[in-house]
Amino acid sequence: MRPRPDLHHTHRYPHLSILKSVSASRLFRHRFAMMTVSAVALSLSVPVLAPLTSASETTAAMRTASVESAIANVSKAASVVNRRAPLSLVRRGPATIGYVTVVLDEQTTYVYSPTRRLIATLPVSTGLDDTTPVGSFTVFSKSADTFYTPNPRERMRWMTRFTKGPNGGNIGFHSIPYMTTEVGEIKFPTPVGLAPSSHGCVRMRDADAQWLFDNIALGTVVTVIQSK
Repeated sequence: MRPRPDLHHTHRYPHLSILKSVSASRLFRHRFAMMTVSAVALSLSVPVLAPLTSASETTAAMRTASVESAIANVSKAASVVNRRAPLSLVRRGPATIGYVTVVLDEQTTYVYSPTRRLIATLPVSTGLDDTTPVGSFTVFSKSADTFYTPNPRERMRWMTRFTKGPNGGNIGFHSIPYMTTEVGEIKFPTPVGLAPSSHGCVRMRDADAQWLFDNIALGTVVTVIQSK
């Protein structure tokens, strides 16, 4: 069965206005978010490079060099983020999930068994400007592959939806989003476990998002809280 596309989902980076306090942790998260947005802005320029006016072979070579340079810069930013990100604590394979808790201040998702035993601790990156809703929800749909409707080249995998955002868009867990380009996939650098970066969803490492997708059932309770 072809995965159902997510027709109401937004993953663009909005303007940053994260600093609502001058605490050290807020400043730390702000800097990571700024680096992420800068790298993504560069990556989004890759598919729309303007053709040059020199000879065709020179033009092709320069376009290739520009694309490769942009990809290298995005990859470098992503590697810096990943080196600082907390490790995922999960035993891969089948699991019975009872409920899930997302703690926004920790940028962490905790997965529990039906007997309240902690079975996974997953670093995540939630919505900028408090766009991840707080409350108790239930998983209502899943898609192995989905995209951002205004630009289908912006895609994400292992989408597990559990609520709607203020504008009616779906909110859920999913992998790190990526852009499809003429030279392949370019991931959006995402500071999992460190700072918010999405438009409301809960981003996870690809392997974590797939594990959750494979093991969570429709109707499972997902609770989002600000802090423990």
